[in-house]
Amino acid sequence: MKLATVIVDGARRGAILEEEELFVTGAPLEALIASGADMRGSGKWIKRAGAILDVPLRPSVLLCTGSNYRDHVEEREENATPVNAPQVEFEFFLKAGQTVASLEDPLILDPAFGDKIDQETEVGLVIGPDCPRGVGMADAQRHIFGYIVVNDLTARDKQVRMTRDGGIFMQLGASKNFDGSTRLSSYIVTADEVDAGDLQLRTRLNGALVQNNSTRNLINGFDRIVSTFASVLTLGPGTIISTGTPGGTGWGQDAELTGRGFTPASCVPGRYLRIGDRVESEVTGVGSLSFGVEQFRSSQR
Repeated sequence: MKLATVIVDGARRGAILEEEELFVTGAPLEALIASGADMRGSGKWIKRAGAILDVPLRPSVLLCTGSNYRDHVEEREENATPVNAPQVEFEFFLKAGQTVASLEDPLILDPAFGDKIDQETEVGLVIGPDCPRGVGMADAQRHIFGYIVVNDLTARDKQVRMTRDGGIFMQLGASKNFDGSTRLSSYIVTADEVDAGDLQLRTRLNGALVQNNSTRNLINGFDRIVSTFASVLTLGPGTIISTGTPGGTGWGQDAELTGRGFTPASCVPGRYLRIGDRVESEVTGVGSLSFGVEQFRSSQR
């Protein structure tokens, strides 16, 4: 199923999306996921045209991992401590819920956010009910309720820090958390409809392909990602885990921040975002999202 959120009389309501119609329920999608309720219970069908959609979920925080595709690791110099190697814990950072933009919101290039704003198309995992803390890799996959497209916007000039000896380290707080820095697609696809082992990720910048890879090439699979987060955190229903981006970022072209000039096959070189750009993120079988980039005006702060 494709599950969305519709705004009805100012309230969020979970809905099933089928073609050009929506079956709107009487409860928020977060509550429906938590209860395991029959999504086709009480509700009514409405036309999609004219309906007001919001992002499907608005969690208070998103869990994220990075450096999870080999070509993204290799498109820039590795930080001082290697990540995602065997027996080494992967990157773990948080994005505040306030960073989640509404579906139609442009990205505003506020200088306070940074000067090198990069985009990262990723697969997001949505956790279902009853995921126990400590769940192992063998059981982790069955606690994935569904999938969603994520674009994790990052201020590279705040993320990458150089040491005096020429090494680098990462600051994943301010670089990942600013207004509009998290983009979600308009619906969740339930796990039973997706072959998670081979999902194609693509990013287009003004129509030109800049990222093109598959979940076949994940360093850490979704089972390890879920079980690692669950080893220290209780993963409540509706939790979103973003699973990393492939190569083809603007960072990979930025020699000043150790980019090596890598361009994926069939792509044009990536770059940082500029006023007037249009970004499209697609995960085949899961969905897509898009947003424009606009100039900051002092009245917007």
